[in-house]
Amino acid sequence: MVAGLRSDTVPMLSTAIGTQTIGVRYQFTDESALLETAKGILELGSDTLKIAVGPNYKENYGFAKDPEIRSVMDLLRKYPDYGRVFDLPFRNIMLWIYPFADRMSGFNQGSIPQDEADAIYREIHEFTVHLLKTYSGTGKSFYLGNWEGDWHMLKLNYNYDLDPTPETIQGAIQWFNLRQKAIADAIRETEHHGVRIYYYVELNHVRKSMDQGKPTIVNTVLPHIKTDFVSWSSYDVTTTAAMRGGEVGRKRVFQALDYIEKHLPPSDIPGKRVFIGEYGFNLEQVESPEKQSEYSRRVMRWSLEWGCPFVLYWELYCNEINEAGKHRGFWLIDKEGVKQPAWHLHRDFLAKANGFVEEFTAKHGRRPTQAEYNRAAAAWLQPPP
Repeated sequence: MVAGLRSDTVPMLSTAIGTQTIGVRYQFTDESALLETAKGILELGSDTLKIAVGPNYKENYGFAKDPEIRSVMDLLRKYPDYGRVFDLPFRNIMLWIYPFADRMSGFNQGSIPQDEADAIYREIHEFTVHLLKTYSGTGKSFYLGNWEGDWHMLKLNYNYDLDPTPETIQGAIQWFNLRQKAIADAIRETEHHGVRIYYYVELNHVRKSMDQGKPTIVNTVLPHIKTDFVSWSSYDVTTTAAMRGGEVGRKRVFQALDYIEKHLPPSDIPGKRVFIGEYGFNLEQVESPEKQSEYSRRVMRWSLEWGCPFVLYWELYCNEINEAGKHRGFWLIDKEGVKQPAWHLHRDFLAKANGFVEEFTAKHGRRPTQAEYNRAAAAWLQPPP
């Protein structure tokens, strides 16, 4: 097992289909944006929460900046709503985890100075120990990872046609392995039971490696690091594939998932280890809520058929505003509080999913495996006659 020692290497069942809340731009209650949206995801029936933990807490959830917050644990102590959402009845909690000490030198300079590396390690290690001790015995699984790593490799220059330098690739390898080591050491050193911590790497440029052989995380970094799972922020393939539809679209998504899987480092975690960390369709692009829902249905079905343990829609509330000051429409619930067709798609699916798991467990005396669940669930997403 690459991220540490556990009594059980088999991940807990995920009902797979879900969403996330990061960069909240509107809300409807007096609760914090973090707590309100986490409860909104729970209302969908999802067993998975995905949020961000790190220095961008004001931009993501509207929490006031405090110069005394210098670490991830400082953030949790200052704003207990992070702990409150961890305590909600989610089986799986997925986190973008970014230490306050991380100056991103691995990407910007090609290597991480020792003082920065030590500080990054301490923050992630301390946070992992906190999760293991606090949630021991709860049955929860935490997935600690990053946002779209290929943009980090390009130093946040959002030009898809650029290639990372050899120095940046080496710095990225160091960065990912440092984070993994901090988590693995904490798991090995901390007494715990009934809680799982996994490490994941998110990448987002698959098409240009798969089609053109260009250097990205998938073909230049993944083979040289350790990770339990890979998250694919999948717009570069799933958007056009879903809009095209049919067997051609399905095969294209399978091709990309297979390509990522081919480059995975070894692990003794069984089953599929690549999941969809982001996909979505904004209304500027697809023009109607009905198309937004139909395209989402296609990605959901194909990803389940392939075996993804998570398929996470971007996102509950839209976080993107265009130059005209209007929301681009990456949402399940719009800025007026209207639940969109894609919301109802998710809600109806998850009602079936939770009913299926309950009935299967009662009949067989165990929960379904992820593969058993995915096979059944994909059938619920067949297009209507």
